[in-house]
Amino acid sequence: DAKSDSTSTESKIGNILGNLVATDKIELNQLVGSWNYSSPAVSFKSDNVLKKIGGSAASATVEDELKAYYEKAGLTNLCLTVDESANFTMKAKYATLQGVIEKGEDGNFIFNFSAFGKIKIGQLTAYTTLSGSTLSLTFDIKKLVSIMKKVSELSNNSTIKGAMSLLDSYEGINAGFKLKKQK
Repeated sequence: DAKSDSTSTESKIGNILGNLVATDKIELNQLVGSWNYSSPAVSFKSDNVLKKIGGSAASATVEDELKAYYEKAGLTNLCLTVDESANFTMKAKYATLQGVIEKGEDGNFIFNFSAFGKIKIGQLTAYTTLSGSTLSLTFDIKKLVSIMKKVSELSNNSTIKGAMSLLDSYEGINAGFKLKKQK
């Protein structure tokens, strides 16, 4: 209907503008606190402003496609909690991951994941932006899929596999989550 088309267009424009004013110059202490899922996030790496605008429009389209898959995979209730020592807990419907975050030499954050607090399942570089109280965490698609496959095997969850097959079909993008900081 016309109203939802209008809302969807306004949402995409808001995402594009938000991506343009977001900063990627973030310190580890800015991650401390609890962050709740807001929506899927997608990013393209580009320093060219015109490409960035086009990438933001394309990412809004991909984010819309990911919403249904994130719902099925139980990722829409995801909560990320980070303490002052950079320990994190990432809880979703079907799995809880824990680990430690490090700041890489390139300014990005490295999430060292473990399942059930014991089983090391890998590390991912997170491309982060912060716009007000919204944190966008995106990861290289291929590496994210690898971690999520391990999670689905450990939790015997086939629902996650559907979302991962969609993600696996995208090339050259980073995907993850937009999270809102809890007060």
